[in-house]
Amino acid sequence: MRHRVRRLVALIGIIALLVTASVANAAEIAWRSFTFEGIDRIYGVYAPVDPTDPAPLVVLLHGGGGRAVKTWTQEHGRSWRALADEHGFVLLLPEGLDDPGDEDSHHWNDCRIGLDESVIATNALDVGFVVGLIEHVSGFLPIAPTRVYATGASNGGMMTYRLAIEAPAVFAAAAAVIANLPEPSECERATVPVPMLIMNGTEDPLMPFDGGCVAGERCRRGQVMSTADTVAFWVETNGASRDPSVTQLPQRSWLDASSVIVYRFEGGRDGADVVYYHVKGGGHTVPGFESRPVARRLIAGPKNRDIDAASEIWAFFQQHRSDNPAVNR
Repeated sequence: MRHRVRRLVALIGIIALLVTASVANAAEIAWRSFTFEGIDRIYGVYAPVDPTDPAPLVVLLHGGGGRAVKTWTQEHGRSWRALADEHGFVLLLPEGLDDPGDEDSHHWNDCRIGLDESVIATNALDVGFVVGLIEHVSGFLPIAPTRVYATGASNGGMMTYRLAIEAPAVFAAAAAVIANLPEPSECERATVPVPMLIMNGTEDPLMPFDGGCVAGERCRRGQVMSTADTVAFWVETNGASRDPSVTQLPQRSWLDASSVIVYRFEGGRDGADVVYYHVKGGGHTVPGFESRPVARRLIAGPKNRDIDAASEIWAFFQQHRSDNPAVNR
């Protein structure tokens, strides 16, 4: 009996040492500031304990009214951290400027026009900020210039479109979630192909699937085109086939009232394909395996739990590299 107790105590000690070592070796995100256009802008950078050398870089953009730190602590951010640890890439989380009178709410200047300035008043040069920040981070971390990617949800997804339109040479691929292109828009028509993944829900109460006013507030937050037109925009820009392959993904959760169909528009110029995740029944939520509180579902609509959005996006990113990157170490 005493031998068993000793073995049990020894086993507990070994487990405690392993847990302690794991915690000690765990990487942490670093929150810093970067001065751009005379303004100190906040950002977070996460490098895993054992990064690839040089490492891919994923720019993760928060949604409207959000913060970089909030994205980091949500399920979506936790998924990206786990993927970074597994695959050795660096995560960069920039933060938009404050909304009027609310330092805890931030937005990106994502090409929308006609906004109510009492709600959203950013006219910042956010493309220049993000590109400059990538160059800055590349100065102290070994970033692979051919493997820089951008992704975001909602306002962050719309900003992702703007980055792809105005700085296409920087990004090997991009992915926008619960986001459509603005209409009208202050941005020029895209001319350079960028591999693009789009993931939208058909029951989104804030980002209208069929186009119209964002959040339904008498268009105070601008207007967007439909998901179909957004996908068509990138299919045309990238020169991809208009006849997609179609895949119905397995339903892992029968209680989420949604399903996912993937449309792949291949044959784009320089490999710039377009992949569209049609989240039937999905709301203004990022797909993932965790359940959502009832109150959140009432505001944002249903959440698909068949897929993890970050994992799907990273699998897409892994297929693409830039031939002539604009950002170098």
